[in-house]
Amino acid sequence: MPLVSILMAAYRADDTIPAAVASVLGQTHVNWELLIASDCGADYLAVCRAGGLQDGRLRMVATPSLGSGPSAARNAALDAAKGDFVTVLDGDDTWRPERLAALLPLATAAGLACDNTRAVAPDGSPVGTAYPIDTSPRDIDAITMMASGMPHFPLFRRDLAGPGYRPELRFAEDVVFNMELIARAGAMTLLPQPMTHYIQRPNSATNAADAWRRAETAYAQIDDMLRQGAVTIPAGQGAAIINAFAEKRRLNLAYGEAVLAGAATTFQAFLAARQKDAV
Repeated sequence: MPLVSILMAAYRADDTIPAAVASVLGQTHVNWELLIASDCGADYLAVCRAGGLQDGRLRMVATPSLGSGPSAARNAALDAAKGDFVTVLDGDDTWRPERLAALLPLATAAGLACDNTRAVAPDGSPVGTAYPIDTSPRDIDAITMMASGMPHFPLFRRDLAGPGYRPELRFAEDVVFNMELIARAGAMTLLPQPMTHYIQRPNSATNAADAWRRAETAYAQIDDMLRQGAVTIPAGQGAAIINAFAEKRRLNLAYGEAVLAGAATTFQAFLAARQKDAV
């Protein structure tokens, strides 16, 4: 049985998925399975084979319907997962070889751990990291996670997943899922080394010209869910969580204004520029 199940939602990812899968095959920890949830009908195992990538640990699962969205795709992979621990790699991102080996001891001890996501341009040049790079692990809460402005891809104990991702959310679904993981675990251990490369493609789901509009829709949904008590909130942080999402919403609208003005092409580059100006 695999120790780690890796969930990969893939939608029109023919050009990017070989690099993502190759980064999994290159892990120094080898007791894993990779579940690719094809949300566009593509046979991604065939795509990988065509690129010389073939391994018995690669599996493909079906999504409820074509274009069902990232939440439904990850849930389909989660339902098929056999590992005691679970993590996520998107079909257009990559990992450093030691990622699983470095995070497993932390996740084993605390139930939930993440690395320091690094945003990189398609040519490999760095855009920024979620946190200053360091070597000492520390615990972070949901507020800290959201304030970073960067996605997190935790490695977590399977029993912490609860009902999974919220299928009604098609944007920022990972933020809500991670917040609920933290609520169940109490905190998330951060290894402040960048081991996930979050690749910034201008036409990706999070950077397309209309992405900020879809994000605004999602943040309005999330605000309603929070106020109705429909999500699991870390103890004692209800008001702070609502305020944190409101701040993310304000930042997203500022990004939208920059996109419309032709002053921004990716959210992470926009965020890095704001942080530089603030120094």
